[in-house]
Amino acid sequence: MSINRNPTEKTTNRFSRRAFIKSTIGLATSAVAAGGVLNSAEAQSQFGEYLPYDNIRDIHYSTRYGTRDIIEHNHPGMDPTGEKFTFVRLKYPGGDWWTNIVNYYRWISDLKFSQVLDENTSINVNLRKHPQYVDIEDEWLYSYPFIFMTGHGRTRTGMRLTDAHIRKLREYFERGGFLHVEDCDIRYNRFKPQIVEMMRRIYPEKKFERLDLSHSIYHTLYDHNEYLGGDKLIRGYDFDEAIMDEDKVMVYFCPSDLNCAWEGRPCSPGGLEQRRWAFEQGMNVVAYALTR
Repeated sequence: MSINRNPTEKTTNRFSRRAFIKSTIGLATSAVAAGGVLNSAEAQSQFGEYLPYDNIRDIHYSTRYGTRDIIEHNHPGMDPTGEKFTFVRLKYPGGDWWTNIVNYYRWISDLKFSQVLDENTSINVNLRKHPQYVDIEDEWLYSYPFIFMTGHGRTRTGMRLTDAHIRKLREYFERGGFLHVEDCDIRYNRFKPQIVEMMRRIYPEKKFERLDLSHSIYHTLYDHNEYLGGDKLIRGYDFDEAIMDEDKVMVYFCPSDLNCAWEGRPCSPGGLEQRRWAFEQGMNVVAYALTR
């Protein structure tokens, strides 16, 4: 998909906000090189219930029309300089964290968005053959200034985050990390309550706040003065919310599912213009996360 619009402030400099995790990259890369992290039997057994896992290739996969949809386990060694942006999603226990990158509708959402981001911005994007994930158990979680998270919340028990997970996510935020969360179908009202509870456990004193369209996250690259949403715009959920760190967004929550629009699903009620908005807003969010 071509955007064919000039961002409001497109710069010739490459966006990068990696300084806060340089030391973590060194430690995590050493662990990967030594083979001490990737093949953790404990981690594999804990997460083996969701998708088949290939221990040798360190990938998850699903089967679609006789072919494998591969989800590659990202780690800092894949970009040892730490300067390229990798669109990486969070793998968490108790939900379909992989939605829209297996059994995809038209495009693999994460790969398509990464391609559009690379073509339309000055962000130095690490384009991969397969979608990338980082496990909430990974020691190198802190190596990513931006992490994407989505799901339906359809499982019987919902997300199963331990106290250790909660402490780890809090440290991620305290190190300067940014989390972009999409509810894959707000009509079920299953995933958002789980995210609200997750953030209550991490920051009991913080609550989600409604984002006004005047906020800079809607104007980082593209000016958005009207909320068009992702593939679905549901009455009563036609706005985004955020957990704030003083005046800055730390957790961006979108109920209209930009990710499904990136996957190529029909967008209602705005059609192609709504899909364009979804790609543009995704680029706004990434640029905001890298420069805030």
